Parts: sequence; structure tokens; C-alpha cells
Amino acid sequence: MPHERSMGLRSETGEFFMRAIFINAVDRKVEEIQIENELHAFYERIGCDMIQCLDVGANHVLVCDEEGRLRNWKVGFRWPGSEGIAGNALLVCVDKNDDFTDAKVPRILIERNIKFLDLEKTPLPPPAFGCAFIPDLSPESIEAARAEAMHDLLRKRGC
Repeated sequence: MPHERSMGLRSETGEFFMRAIFINAVDRKVEEIQIENELHAFYERIGCDMIQCLDVGANHVLVCDEEGRLRNWKVGFRWPGSEGIAGNALLVCVDKNDDFTDAKVPRILIERNIKFLDLEKTPLPPPAFGCAFIPDLSPESIEAARAEAMHDLLRKRGC
């Protein structure tokens, strides 16, 4: 019988589970789940071989398919302020050590703020990036390079 701990649930075999919000683009559902806090469990649930973590604020990260736009996902979703995410994703929190932990946000909040996408009807734009030279690692140089890379990206997109 699992028992509660500060980092989620522990099964009889000793695995740790945590609360996550599963954005199931395939079935067009947002679900609260308990998932093993192991990389293989994330890969299996999302349906990918490599993950990307996107900081969405308040110590929450959106864990999605790193290669989503390069793979043949027929579905996805639009996260507020994004062009879209191809495939499924998990929403979890990170602690002060950047380890995954229980999601704190209510499922209904996510459900109300995402839009599921049919990528066959409306494909996402291809992946794009901007380039910039960084002369040194000072905060000023990094910020200038970030601005230059954004300008380069917008130029490539024709903006």
C-alpha cells in the first residue's frame, strides 16, 4: 500500500511517484496523474525518446518531446504565449535543486488555458533559431547576444 511523503507517493517496491498534470494531446484531455519520478516513465507517458523542459513560471516546468516538431506528431497543443507544442507533455514542479517534484497547479487551470491543435490541418512553423556572437560571458555580453539572436530570428521569419 503506498504511503504519502513530501515528494509524492512511494510504492511497495520503493519507487517514488509524484503528482503531474498530463496534457494528453492524442486524446485531447488534461489529466491529473501519479507518475514515477524516473526519466523512463516520462519518456513512456509523453511518447518520446528525449525530453525538453520549458520553464513556465512559479517553479513549474512543461516537460515535452525535445524532437516534437521534427517527428510526425499529428496533434499538439498551444500553451499560452507559445506557437504550439507538438505531442503530449507533463507539467511538474522543480525544487531548489532542480529535481522534479509534485505539480502544485490545479488541473482545471491548465485545461482552461490550453488549446488542442490538429497539426495536420494547421502545422506548426518549422523550428527556428537566431545566431549571435558572444565575445565574453559577462552579463552585458550575454544580454546583447540574446537581443542580437532574437533580432536574427525575427529577420529569418520575415518579421
